[in-house]
Amino acid sequence: MQLPQHRPHHDIAALFADAKDFLRISAPMVRYSKLEFRRLVRQNGVQLAFTPMMISDSINNSEKARQNEFSTGPDDQPLIAQFAAKDATEFATSAQLIYPYVDGVDLNCGCPQGWAIAKGYGCGLLRQPELVRDVVQTLRRTLPTDFSVSVKMRLLQGQDNETSVQKTIELAQQLEHCGVTFLTLHGRTPAQKHSKDTLNVEAMAEVAKSLHIPLIVNGNVESYQDACELHEKTQAAGVMAARGLLANPALFNSDYPLATATPKACVEQWLDIAESAGDHLLFQCFLHHLSFMWSNQIKRALRVQLNSLNSKSQVLEFLAEHCDVFPRGAGSTPPIYTNCTYSHFTPPRHARHLAAEAEDESCWDAGSDGKFFTEFKTQQLSSNNMEDLELGGLFDDED
Repeated sequence: MQLPQHRPHHDIAALFADAKDFLRISAPMVRYSKLEFRRLVRQNGVQLAFTPMMISDSINNSEKARQNEFSTGPDDQPLIAQFAAKDATEFATSAQLIYPYVDGVDLNCGCPQGWAIAKGYGCGLLRQPELVRDVVQTLRRTLPTDFSVSVKMRLLQGQDNETSVQKTIELAQQLEHCGVTFLTLHGRTPAQKHSKDTLNVEAMAEVAKSLHIPLIVNGNVESYQDACELHEKTQAAGVMAARGLLANPALFNSDYPLATATPKACVEQWLDIAESAGDHLLFQCFLHHLSFMWSNQIKRALRVQLNSLNSKSQVLEFLAEHCDVFPRGAGSTPPIYTNCTYSHFTPPRHARHLAAEAEDESCWDAGSDGKFFTEFKTQQLSSNNMEDLELGGLFDDED
């Protein structure tokens, strides 16, 4: 089947090969790695970005889900779309729908959340390595060979829940033989979720050494120095950051190699992006990102005030008055949003129709604050010291 391309696809394997040291990568983050945030981090050193994790079943069966969950533009490249899928048919369907607009697709085998595992997504797939292999092989038979196919996984567990480097290497090598373009490895087992001192750098280095394809490593990257050290210790082809980029979207910007907080110029870039995005960027998402990147710079009373605001204009007034932060007005040309249509491919009739079902309460609601931000806000309000605020273990979906 000949699928259309909205733009020429990037050669992702060549992207890794051409990197001077290691590729700087923005992680798939539910709620947060949306187009506007990807635009911000691309302006600050990110060389490859992922979409948020999307549920294949929903994307395949609901036009509303496709329009709500995915957006892109001509400047949003190279781009990898990540999906949570239960089987090869689901993943292949999503890949064919999204094919015109991205440079590759990624299968999420790394999410340790209970709801995901219960539904057979994320880390639940690591219990069925033969299924993961089948998903990759099906994609390789379905899509052009120059289109990137990848998997994000965690370290596997052996007996007594100990990390099994050998089992991880075996699965990684099997996926390499199945034709993945690259792999992303989070340096913890599913059971470890996000415990900072459990990151197994040595295991990631062993896996990287065992492969002939690029490996991206992920975990505890909260500064540019962290990224460089992780690359040096693992010799991986790429380093991915999630929470670190939420706290400082300029983490990979070489102009700020020693930054411990978001530079003022980066915050002002975010204000410009939000201003030009208009209704494309929900106020809630705009404020969440601003709170993540700027709360360490203000005291508790101002944090409370910031989080009580309910419009962009109020936020701009607050920042001007209390923080001497203003939109720079850079780039008078409005950003372009691609009109994504999906008439080029009709999902199989036997696919489950989630759109016709009541929304499962275990799935996240885009209109709510979500567990991560709710807990972060609680931490904000309970801490009197600015330096006490961390994104720490709050965001355990990916990083």
